[in-house]
Amino acid sequence: MVLRHAALIEQYAIRIAEAHGLGYGPGEHTDIWGVEFQRNAQKVWKETLAPLFHRQVADSYERCAWLMGSVSPDQSVAGDWENVAGYLSAVAVAINKDPDCAELEVPSGSLDIRHMPEVIHYERLAELMHPDAAERLRSTAAAVAHYCRTSLSIVPDEMQLACLQGLANGEKHADLAMRLGYSERHLQRILADMWHQFGVDSTIEGVSHAVAQGWITVPNKRDSGTSGD
Repeated sequence: MVLRHAALIEQYAIRIAEAHGLGYGPGEHTDIWGVEFQRNAQKVWKETLAPLFHRQVADSYERCAWLMGSVSPDQSVAGDWENVAGYLSAVAVAINKDPDCAELEVPSGSLDIRHMPEVIHYERLAELMHPDAAERLRSTAAAVAHYCRTSLSIVPDEMQLACLQGLANGEKHADLAMRLGYSERHLQRILADMWHQFGVDSTIEGVSHAVAQGWITVPNKRDSGTSGD
C-alpha cells in the first residue's frame, strides 16, 4: 500500500512539473504539506472528479498514513517517510472538511486507486504549486517508493498480470487495451507505471522480468502455430 501511494504522489508531482515546463504557473505555494494548500488543490480536483472519488482518496490515504505511522523505516528514509505520511494525512483532512465529500459512504469493493486520473487540470495545479515544491514532493515520494521496492517483494496485481500475459502472448497494445476495456493511451500509462514499479525501462525488459519471476509464461510457438505451414 505504501509503495502504491508513494508512486501516485510521484506521478502527481511529475505531471505538475511537466505543466510548469509547458509554461503554466509557476505557483507561489511552497508549503504544500499543509491542509490549506490541499483544500485549494482539491478545488481543482473537483472540477473534473466526482465527490465519491474524493471520498475514496481520503479513505485510502488515511489508511496508508496510519500504516506508515505504525512502522519504523530505516533512518536513511525516515524524514521522507514522515513527509509522505503527513502529505497523505493533509489530503485526507482537506477532503473530510469538504461538505460535498465528508458524508459520502464508500461502497464495499470500491475502486482501488492506482493511477492518477488523466482528467485532472494539472496546469491549474501548476499555477498553485511552486516548482521547488513540486520537485521536493517528487523526490520525497520517489525516495519512499524506492525504499519500498528494494525492501519489499513486489508482486503484480491481477490487472497487471493480465497486461503482462497479453504482452507475452504477442498481443498488440491496441488489441490488448480493447480486450481489457481501456483506451490505448490509458494502457500505455499503466505499462509505464508498471515498468517504473519494476525498475525496468522497456516492454521487453518488463516481460522478461515477469517471466523470470514466474508470474507469467511464454506460449510455445510450436503449439500456437498451425500445422502444415
